[in-house]
Amino acid sequence: MTSGKVNEAQTLNFVRATCPALLCLALCCCGGGSGGCPVGPQQRMAVEASAFQHILSYGQSLSLGERSVDRWPTDVTIPPEQNVGLMFASGVIPRGGINALVPFADSTAPVDIGAWNIDMPGVTPLYGALLELEGLPGARIGSAAGRGGTPIAGLSKGTAPYARLISQVAAGRALSSGHYSVPAIIWMQGESDAGNPNYAAQLRQLFADLDVDVRATAGQAQTVHFFICLTAVRDVALAQRQVAATMPNVHIASDASTLPKSDGTHLTAQGSLAAGCALGAHMRTVIPASEWNP
Repeated sequence: MTSGKVNEAQTLNFVRATCPALLCLALCCCGGGSGGCPVGPQQRMAVEASAFQHILSYGQSLSLGERSVDRWPTDVTIPPEQNVGLMFASGVIPRGGINALVPFADSTAPVDIGAWNIDMPGVTPLYGALLELEGLPGARIGSAAGRGGTPIAGLSKGTAPYARLISQVAAGRALSSGHYSVPAIIWMQGESDAGNPNYAAQLRQLFADLDVDVRATAGQAQTVHFFICLTAVRDVALAQRQVAATMPNVHIASDASTLPKSDGTHLTAQGSLAAGCALGAHMRTVIPASEWNP
């Protein structure tokens, strides 16, 4: 076996061994009131019999996989990944055209730092999430639309990142010839909102706006569900839990404070993989079992 094949096999063995173990249901409290976290009644996530289901990652740099490599800054390669779905031809973090779909693959290729505020993209949480969603009927599209170093006000309706997310939804629908839905959006954000007393209200409004605008753009009736990886910033994490307690389509799935870091703030490749696996696994708990094999 060649060195490349050995590394790939080791990586896939790690993924298969750790995704079930790193559901992060033990790393934080999750929906349904387990772990002592007060949450509201949780809705089931509808999965239509559509050809494409689009999962988006939104927020700050952790949602983009910034510096999610083996070691920063000495090793900026990312482990090999298996095919788990599709992405836009210009990347998981689209850097150009979004008029074609290709097999999903995270990349360390440069991005426009003015638009994305990210200096080294690595493993996004989308990879682990899509890996956990294998077996769901149809095909998954994964894309990221956030911006690093940005408070929630800079991600809310009327901002460039918000418009970018909606444009990705529009493109996904166009490429699927109408057979398309957005069942879930990943939320990883909060590091730039420490001490923000209005965070919970802003997050509720953002999720409400996204639900309305994504559903209208995707042409779907079902509610969009939001899956949060809690920020390591304690006051903001508390606000995120408060939002999940009052919005039945918002779910806590993981906790960034418990995951390995590449530089003290950003997750390592394995940390981002673990977060993604937890997010995807929680999506599975929300989707009714009958929807997996209709």
